[in-house]
Amino acid sequence: MTGALLGLMTVCGVWSPTALVPAMQPAEEPATPDYSPTSSKAPKAKALPEPVAEPQPEPEPLEEAKPPEPKFNRHGFGARAGIVVVPTWLLSRWVETQTNALCRGDAVGNFARERGLLRTDGCNFYAGGEYVYRHSRVLDIVGAVGYQRARLPEGFWLDKGRYRGTPETLAAADYTEVDLGVLFIQADFIARAPVVKTENVELGIGGGGGIGIGVVFGDIFQTPIGSLPDGYIPGQGPTATDTCQTPEDLADFNRCTPRYDVSLDPDNTAPNPNDLDDPNAELFASCDAGGCSKADLARFGYRDVAVEVPPVIPVVNLILSARMIIKDTVGISVNGGFNTGFYFGGSLTYFFGKRLPVALSRPGAPRQERKRRARRRDGLQHRLLGSRRRAATVRRWLVAHDRGGGPPSLPRSNPTSAATVRPRPTPTGKRASSTSNRRGNTWRCARAGFGDCFAAFGEA
Repeated sequence: MTGALLGLMTVCGVWSPTALVPAMQPAEEPATPDYSPTSSKAPKAKALPEPVAEPQPEPEPLEEAKPPEPKFNRHGFGARAGIVVVPTWLLSRWVETQTNALCRGDAVGNFARERGLLRTDGCNFYAGGEYVYRHSRVLDIVGAVGYQRARLPEGFWLDKGRYRGTPETLAAADYTEVDLGVLFIQADFIARAPVVKTENVELGIGGGGGIGIGVVFGDIFQTPIGSLPDGYIPGQGPTATDTCQTPEDLADFNRCTPRYDVSLDPDNTAPNPNDLDDPNAELFASCDAGGCSKADLARFGYRDVAVEVPPVIPVVNLILSARMIIKDTVGISVNGGFNTGFYFGGSLTYFFGKRLPVALSRPGAPRQERKRRARRRDGLQHRLLGSRRRAATVRRWLVAHDRGGGPPSLPRSNPTSAATVRPRPTPTGKRASSTSNRRGNTWRCARAGFGDCFAAFGEA
């Protein structure tokens, strides 16, 4: 009904739909700005200040990489030899008279004579072998075994505490024969600072110390001079006057001569005068400039072995040393110091055994080193992969990779596992790491076999 009414009103012109809509006015256009020139001039622009260049800090000099220290031979075998001297001034603290071997002939100087030296002759030496371990170019550890001779000329030794300054107290002197040898075993620690170091020659100077033991061989025989000391000349008899009055007289065996003393003989049995080398009723031993007859001294019955000599003695070694090494092979050392006496000598050493770092994949590397590193790598990969067989497979692949080749065509341990292996999923909200995924995929491929697994991840 309503619709029909509206239609009728429209036809008759009484109502129109546009009557309800207000007339729309056209929108006003915006005013265009006037850019025409004017008579006024624009102000001059101020010049901008020139930029000041800031001083750049000088770059710090880069430290030059130090070249690696060249390797050197660490082991050596050699021989040593030298002489040993016990100084007279050292022994004079305990004895009034003595004999010594000073390696300078038979001349006794005034300095030594004032300190009780009666005779000097001969020279004591040492010789032996050594093993040298060069812990570094500075420190050596040396083990040595050798023999040292300790022989002195025969003569009278008089203890300082038994001489009272009178001729009678010269009876405390003993005719002494020293014939000893020492087998020494010692370990030395020697540090030498390098003074000259070139490609072919290395010279070091330093010192150190050592300890060891010495096994003593031989004996020391002592025969008392007897009461009422006097002199005897073979073929002539006793001296006309008392010739044994001072310690200096003990240097001449014809002025002070050993004589049988019944108070010293435990058997109280005098020897037969005719059994002596030079028969005499006074029972003097036969002596010359070199010494006295050992047979006559033995017939006295109290030529005793000194019991004060221990069978084993400690050895403390103080060392000063200089060594030159040629071509890192031949070492020449000059040593001096003090152990059983002051010594001076040298050694000649052959060095070998250069320690070189070797890689597992390097051709020609020592076989034992390759095996050792292979065992270490096998153990690590066994813990990661869970199978010794798979670990060996990974190791073979890594060795081939290190040598520049690609992965070998190895049989897969599980032919169907390559289809089931998928890349490790990335947690939501985190960025995937291609490196970690690749590493993880590599180990997972190792589990499944190298054949098609890498192709599955696009890494072949």
